[in-house]
Amino acid sequence: MSFTLLRTLPIRVAGNSNALARSFVSKAQPVRAEVNENKTIDLTPPSSKVENSFEVFEEPKRLKPTHNIPVCNLQMRGYLPQQLDFYADFAQRAAYHLGMPCTGTIRLPTQTSHWTVIRSPFVHKKSQENFERKTHKRLLQIKDAHPEVVQRWLRYLTMNAPAGIGMRATTWEFENLDAKK
Repeated sequence: MSFTLLRTLPIRVAGNSNALARSFVSKAQPVRAEVNENKTIDLTPPSSKVENSFEVFEEPKRLKPTHNIPVCNLQMRGYLPQQLDFYADFAQRAAYHLGMPCTGTIRLPTQTSHWTVIRSPFVHKKSQENFERKTHKRLLQIKDAHPEVVQRWLRYLTMNAPAGIGMRATTWEFENLDAKK
């Protein structure tokens, strides 16, 4: 097998501070690498930011509503509750970065449907099989946002929606009343 030297990266090797790591691409000139069994390699990045590494696992940030006027209700449905919670978290983060006040995830009642199917197509009526399907629902409510921003947020969510999640959005637009005298 032949390799080509692509680039050289400095890394820390225990006992030797001048050691270099090399990245290789196949199908070119042969380069021989010697491995010393006594040395251990420390692959920790030199400048890792610990405070940002837990940002994904924290609760999403929210803006406080100013007038508490609802503008949009987003109801999400799916069969897998973990996937639904993950997508609701994604929608809350998107609303925060667009500057829209959003409520937390509201869990709506789970809809359970049952049905029975005969196993055999002929005379075996007593041999039946039961099935169950649970539809989980979540609700997000957007308050005090401009209708164009809400429509942009909804388009972004539908473009990035995973398979198996359905959405129903109810939007309200408010207009000024012209009082003619």
